[in-house]
Amino acid sequence: MSNLEEYFENTLSPPDSQAGQDNLKDSEQAFLEKYLGLDWRKSLAAKGLDKPVTAETVMAVAVEDKAVAAQQEQEDPEAGLMKEPELRLVSFQVQGQVYAVPIMLVQEVLKSVPATKLPGAPDFMAGITNLRGRVTPLVDLSVLFGLDGSQERADNFLIVCRYRGSQLGLMVRSIETMHKALQENIEWDIEAQVGVNAGLIAGLLKVGDRLIKILSISRLFQQVLKS
Repeated sequence: MSNLEEYFENTLSPPDSQAGQDNLKDSEQAFLEKYLGLDWRKSLAAKGLDKPVTAETVMAVAVEDKAVAAQQEQEDPEAGLMKEPELRLVSFQVQGQVYAVPIMLVQEVLKSVPATKLPGAPDFMAGITNLRGRVTPLVDLSVLFGLDGSQERADNFLIVCRYRGSQLGLMVRSIETMHKALQENIEWDIEAQVGVNAGLIAGLLKVGDRLIKILSISRLFQQVLKS
């Protein structure tokens, strides 16, 4: 386990502005057409989403890494993670539950931002926002995983993940820490152990007597963009 803020400060660099909506992936354009219609650019402008939202950065974005990008193009990116002798993961809380994502797929961590609802979108889709010139879906993980909604809601942070050129925001209660995890402390292929939405859990990280669920970012992107 290591100091998360120190890792981000020493390893990652400040964000660059992005090229906007002209370089969206086909899956992103299909997503916008599904919920906003063929004239989605006009709809974005009408909703005020043609301009980036003001967002407070908590941790800087990752530097573009060709090796990481190449690994992301694999048919099964989790297979690449299984080959690494040591993984760095950032853990976070959602409704009292602890999850983690590979830090190489984390673009940045922001204070929570307003979400614009999409008509007809699944309940777990909190909405969309414009982050650095790119329309970004925001996922309510508490709804997606069916966690107890009776607790006071406080999604204070947004973990922005990047995969194959697309980006996605995960709404979380709090950021925990950064883990340096040896493969011997990670169990993969655990669908039978985690129940609902098992397909979105890539593995389990053992930390003392705790088991932290590792999200499959590739499958999450697929579910959101094809929902």
